[in-house]
Amino acid sequence: MKANLLRFFCLFTLTLLVPAAVFAQATGTLGGVVKDQNGAVIQGVAVTVKNTATNFTRNAVSDAEGRWKVTLLPVGIYTVTCTKEGFKTAVINDAEVEASVIRAVEVTMDVGTTDVFVDVTSEQPLIQAESAAIARQITGEQITRTPTSTRSFTGLLSAEAGVSSDLSPVGVNGNGNISPSVNGTRTTSTSLFFNGIDATNVTSNEGSLNDNISPAPETLQEVKLQTSLYDASTGRSGGGNFQLVTKAGGNQLSGTVYYYLQDKKLNSNEFFLKESGNEKPKADRLETGFTVGGPIVKDRFFFFGGFQYTDAETGLVPTARTRTTLPMALTALGDNRSKDAIAAAFNQFNGCSGANCLTASDISDIAFNAFNLRNPVTGGFVLPSITNFRDLGIVDQSGAANFQFGDFPTVTTRSLQRNNPLVEVISVQPSEFTQKQFTTRLDGQLSENNTLSGTFFFANFPGFDSFPDPNSLASPFTLRRADRNRTLSIGDTHIFSQNMINEFRFGFFYLNNTRRLDDPFLTDEFTNATFGINNPASSFDDSIATRRLGHYVGRNNLSNFSFGGPNDSFNRRKQITFSLSDNFNWIVGGHNIKFGGEFKSHRFDTNLPEEQATEFEKFDSFTQLLTGNGTEADTQFGVTDKKFRFRDYGFYITDDFKIGRRLSINAGIRYELFKWPTETRGRIGNFDLDPF
Repeated sequence: MKANLLRFFCLFTLTLLVPAAVFAQATGTLGGVVKDQNGAVIQGVAVTVKNTATNFTRNAVSDAEGRWKVTLLPVGIYTVTCTKEGFKTAVINDAEVEASVIRAVEVTMDVGTTDVFVDVTSEQPLIQAESAAIARQITGEQITRTPTSTRSFTGLLSAEAGVSSDLSPVGVNGNGNISPSVNGTRTTSTSLFFNGIDATNVTSNEGSLNDNISPAPETLQEVKLQTSLYDASTGRSGGGNFQLVTKAGGNQLSGTVYYYLQDKKLNSNEFFLKESGNEKPKADRLETGFTVGGPIVKDRFFFFGGFQYTDAETGLVPTARTRTTLPMALTALGDNRSKDAIAAAFNQFNGCSGANCLTASDISDIAFNAFNLRNPVTGGFVLPSITNFRDLGIVDQSGAANFQFGDFPTVTTRSLQRNNPLVEVISVQPSEFTQKQFTTRLDGQLSENNTLSGTFFFANFPGFDSFPDPNSLASPFTLRRADRNRTLSIGDTHIFSQNMINEFRFGFFYLNNTRRLDDPFLTDEFTNATFGINNPASSFDDSIATRRLGHYVGRNNLSNFSFGGPNDSFNRRKQITFSLSDNFNWIVGGHNIKFGGEFKSHRFDTNLPEEQATEFEKFDSFTQLLTGNGTEADTQFGVTDKKFRFRDYGFYITDDFKIGRRLSINAGIRYELFKWPTETRGRIGNFDLDPF
C-alpha cells in the first residue's frame, strides 16, 4: 500500500510540473461487473475491448469484486469479449463509447468451455448511474436527419432541460450557431471544445458560440452538451460545455456526398412586405459537400476528411431590410437633383409661402452631394427616389425656424419652413453568406501501447450585412464580416499498464471576427473630403476608417432616419489560443483516479474605434439637413489598437469510486489561476494610487 501511495504521489507531482490544457475529453470509458448465472462476481476475467471500425484493442482484468474498466477510449462502437477458464466466452456487440461518459456494460458468464461463444445483450440503461454529470449526446447522423435551416450542431441541444436560447434562425446569413444560457448563466459562460481542446470565442459579448466554428454534421461523430455536475477535469466556465468529436477513418473505405437546397420559391411573401410593394425576399441557401475515410495501413493508420461549401442569400434576416423614415418630397425627385429641383420638391409639400420657402442658394453643398450620391449596391441614390411608401401622417417639425448661413464671423439668419411630411419606406436588400470549410483527421497506432491522433479544421465564412442599422438606413451600406477559423488538435495516449494511462493534448485555435464596410463604400466618392467635410481625426489617422463618409442620424420624428456607415463599421477582433494538457488515469481497485493540469496562452488583438469618421447627430428636420445646420457633430480618436496577452493555469484531481454495488461517488477538486491581461505596448491605462 505504501508503495502504491508513493507511486501516486510521484506521478501527481510529475503531472503538476508539466504544463497542461482543457480536459473536456474526446474519449470515453467502458466498465462494468462480471457475474455468473447465480449473481456471484467473477475475479480474473480477461476483458478485451475492440473498436469495430479500426480493430484498436485494449485489455483489462476483473478484480476481486468482478469490476473492470477501460478508460480513454476513442469515441465509437466496440465489441467486448470476456474469457475465463471454466466459463463460456461472453461477447457483447455494439457497446457505444461516448465522450466524457462512463458506460456500464454488465456481463453474465455461463459455466462451460472457452471455445463456446455466447452473445450477451447489454441494454443501455435509461439513467447513467456511473457519474452524476447531466449531459445530452446526439450524433452527427441525428443532426443531418433533423430539418433545420442551418444544420448547426447547436439547434437540437438548445431544447434540453435547463437550456434557454433564441429560436433557431431561419434564412440566416451565417452558420446559425446559437449561444444558449445554461442553468441561468450568461451566454458567454458556455464553453466549446473541439476534439478535447478549447475552441471558445472569448472575444464576443453576445455569446461564446457566436461567430464561431460550426463543422459540417457529416464530419461529426457526436456532439455532447454537459449542463451540470460534470467532474473537476472540465474547467474554465461555470455554464454548460459543448463537446464536438469528429469522425475517424476505419478499415473500410467509405464516404458520403450531399446537397441541400433552400429556395424562396417554397415560401410566400410576408404581409407587410407585400403591402409596402416589396417582392418576395430571397431565401436561398445551397450547401454541398463530401466526406471520405479509410485505412492508410490496415489496423494501424487511418484517415478521414470532409469538405463543405455554403452559399446563402437571404432577405429574411433583420440586417437585410430597413424600415426608414423619409420625406415625402423624395416622391417628387427623380434623376434631376439640381439644387433648384431639391428646393422645389420640398416646397411642394411643406406648405411654405414667400420668403420662408427654400431656394437653391439655401441648399448646402454637403446636402447637395448627399442627395446626388449613388449607392453602388442598388444603383439608385443613397437618399432614394420612392414610389412605395406608407404616409405616416406626421411632419418632421411644425412651423418655421431660423437657420444660419455663411461662415463665422459673417453669418446671416433666415426663417424657413420645416413642416416636411414624412413617409415610412420598407426596403429589402438580401444579405449574403459564404463558407468554405474542410476537416482532416489522422489516427495511428504507433506501438502496442501508444496511439496518436490529429485533427485540423479550416473555415472561411464571411458574411455581408446590407443594413447594419436595420431600423433607419435609407439605403444599404454593406458591412463585411471577415470571419475565419483554424483549429488544430493533437492527442497522444500512452498505456503504462492496464490500470495506468496518460493522455497528452496540444491545441491551436485561431478565430478572426474582423468587421469593416464593404469595398464599394470605401472609394474616394464615399469620403468626408469629397463631401467637403474636414475631419479633425484625420490629423491623427489617415486610414480609410477615418476618411470614409460619416454617419448622419436624425432624432425625434426622424429617429428612424440615417445614412452613411454606422460609427462602429470598422473593428478588429482576432483571437489565438495555444493550449497544452496532460491527463493521467489510474485505476486502483474500485477507484478511478484522474489528475492533471492545463496551460493556455491567449493572444487577443483588438481595435474598436467609434465615431472615428464623424457622427452628425440630432437632425430634427430635413430643412435643417438641407441647409447644413447640424445640431451636433462628433468625432473621436484614441489609441484603440490593443494587443492583449493573458494566460490560464489549472490543476485538478478527481476520483470516481464505488462503495458497494449500488453507490458511486464522484469527488474532485480543481484550482484555476487566470492571470491579469497585459498589453504588448503598455496600452492599458489605470490609476496610480501610490501618491495618495
